[in-house]
Amino acid sequence: MILATHAIVGAAIASLIPDHPGLAFASGMASHFAIDAIPHWDYPLRALSIKPNTGAALRLNWSLFQDLGLVMLDASVGLATGLWLYATPMAETSVVLGALGAMLPDPLQLAHRLCPREPLRTLQRFHVWIHTKRKLTWPIGIISQLTFIALVVLIFAAMREAVSTGAAN
Repeated sequence: MILATHAIVGAAIASLIPDHPGLAFASGMASHFAIDAIPHWDYPLRALSIKPNTGAALRLNWSLFQDLGLVMLDASVGLATGLWLYATPMAETSVVLGALGAMLPDPLQLAHRLCPREPLRTLQRFHVWIHTKRKLTWPIGIISQLTFIALVVLIFAAMREAVSTGAAN
């Protein structure tokens, strides 16, 4: 999944536990692995590709800056959308931490590539194991992620409505 999808899912989960920022972060991180198991599309990266058993060093070039820009845009859009959809004064910290936790495993893959030691080695092994091996193509893949985001938004809106209706009774 792209980082925006991870961030929105993490923010949605965190919105249900506004008083528990640590749990929101951990839940967001767990959600990353759960939704990475779903077949999806990932945008191509030229310089930041995480290839197992590769010792190639990152090269400071235009492709690296393009990749970093794309990743930062993706993460920023996801975080902003998650905040827009789910942040309330009471839940803002948890929503931010849930979104960040949900995105964190992907940058940790890069950290593992640069420093392949524990606990990053075990986390990377788990990430590769749980990540779907079935990749979707561009138009189907992006449509499926937008559909997935819409479903998450609808499901969590219904859950919040049910909770607020139950609390009012």
